[in-house]
Amino acid sequence: MDRYQEVYEINLIYLIFYCLKRWRWIVVGMVFMAVVSGVYKYQSTITDNQLKKEKQLQQVVTEQIEGETESERIVFEDPVSSAGVFSILGMVGGICIVCVVFCMSYIMGGKLQDVSNFQNKMGMPLLGVVRKRETKKKLFSFVDQWIGRLEEGPCAKIPRNEQMKIAVANAQNAIYKNPEKIVKRVMLTGTVESNDVIEICEELTKEIENVTFSPYRRIVFHAAALKKLKYYEGILFIEKRGESYEKLIKQEMELALDREVRVLGAIVC
Repeated sequence: MDRYQEVYEINLIYLIFYCLKRWRWIVVGMVFMAVVSGVYKYQSTITDNQLKKEKQLQQVVTEQIEGETESERIVFEDPVSSAGVFSILGMVGGICIVCVVFCMSYIMGGKLQDVSNFQNKMGMPLLGVVRKRETKKKLFSFVDQWIGRLEEGPCAKIPRNEQMKIAVANAQNAIYKNPEKIVKRVMLTGTVESNDVIEICEELTKEIENVTFSPYRRIVFHAAALKKLKYYEGILFIEKRGESYEKLIKQEMELALDREVRVLGAIVC
């Protein structure tokens, strides 16, 4: 029997926020398609009007020669208004194209994005979610902050350092949860490397006493780290949303279970 349940459901809300957080690319695509569509329609309208003028001149000459009084009325389009309409259509098309690309990336990328159903997908408890550390200010960063608050909901009011303390407290509870199986040595592992991960590792080492933690290791990529796994009673995963691959997380968990190492859970940052 499988140790975890495969879950292929797509959380539409997470998908929407995944696209919204890339709003700058959406704006770029929207403007680009608006300009391309507008310029194309403007040039096309001018060319059509020129052909209509030539046709009108031919009709005037024909009327003068043959004496005809009735002729087809030729209507000239305003290139500016036509270009404006096409620009609006181009904007909508640009938004749709960019969003479709992001949706395909979300669905087919295989990266950890949605943590709402983490335990069913990964087969291990989610001990905490730590907000990404804010880096240098970007242009219109207040839009990113607004989207982040919408995504997190009530959790947006919890400071990042408090989120980290909650995750550490849950990890401590997982370590001491079963008194019959004492865990004194814990391997910290994951599939990514970043400052956020190292910060959480340092917080775990500082706050949880009487437990020896390993340096952060990537047992999927390093055979030496995998060999050392047998010296630990427990393993704790620290992963990063948007960077860690779900397939590799499951593979790491299988490696730990095959060596009868207790899987404590995961912290996602």
